[in-house]
Amino acid sequence: MQSPLIVAAVQFEPNLLDVRRNIAVAQQMAFEAAAKGARVVVLPELCTSGFNIKSVREAADCAQSKDGYQTQAFIPIAKRFNCHIVFGYPETCEGKLYNSAAIVGPYGLEGNCQKHNLWGSDNLWAQPSEEMHPVINTQVGRLGVLICRDAGNRYRESYRFYKPDQKFYRAGSVDTIALLTNWGTVYGYPDSAWVELVEETRANVIVSNRVGKERDLNFKGGSCVIDRNRRIWTNGSSFTEAAVVGGMVVL
Repeated sequence: MQSPLIVAAVQFEPNLLDVRRNIAVAQQMAFEAAAKGARVVVLPELCTSGFNIKSVREAADCAQSKDGYQTQAFIPIAKRFNCHIVFGYPETCEGKLYNSAAIVGPYGLEGNCQKHNLWGSDNLWAQPSEEMHPVINTQVGRLGVLICRDAGNRYRESYRFYKPDQKFYRAGSVDTIALLTNWGTVYGYPDSAWVELVEETRANVIVSNRVGKERDLNFKGGSCVIDRNRRIWTNGSSFTEAAVVGGMVVL
């Protein structure tokens, strides 16, 4: 058994469609988390663009390839502190747009994840993914990534390789899951879906949820770390304000 390791979820309020401002804020908060010793830093879903995108044109204006300039912005932090940073962004890939998350480590881009189960305005611009979910080797063991509604750990029925009993991550397949969300204000804390994900996978879960209001949507925050024993860490969380939320996980 290894010693407990520090991980962190970052929450803040992105400005809709203001990529450069959002990256600057995300860099600053990721740097703070890594400087405090976090070995994995998780930022919210679509943190570089904002969530409530209403058209393909809006998404395209904010999109990048998985190894683009938004990803490059986090590599120096990951290298300096020997950590992994997971952040959400709109991805352009082979002429299609996806709600995605990049995993940046000491050696650059180490993985990418696309959202399968779209929600709300996702459907106005994004394609549901046909890719498998990644497993990345990190200082906290095998790291998986899920985006918002994918916390249910189930493939949609329209997935081309769908099987009724298929899951993104089975018990024991990963040690820690980065869950990037834009979870709304109407939910219990911690949300039952987050705890059920821990119980089903027996993994630590790092939940990063944004805050603030965007068009007709409100976001509560409440980011946390839930370890595999269901202990909930909210260190630094102010629920409705920007925060670096630290927690401990054990492999």
